[in-house]
Amino acid sequence: MDTDKRYLSRLDVATLFDVSPHTVYRWTREGRLPYVLTPGGRRRYPREEIQRLAASWLQVHTTADRTMRRAS
Repeated sequence: MDTDKRYLSRLDVATLFDVSPHTVYRWTREGRLPYVLTPGGRRRYPREEIQRLAASWLQVHTTADRTMRRAS
């Protein structure tokens, strides 16, 4: 993933979230991910917004994992 790019491809986003490209497509259809359309009709994802989402998603799951470990 080229960190100098302003926009990410679906594969870049999938790699960042550790999910399949199909999951990224589904999240996009569900309105969970922001995107822009290129003149050729391809979806591109704003790097900064996607990285913010990934960081908040990881923070939520890390906190939940710690809570579950304490409860065990």
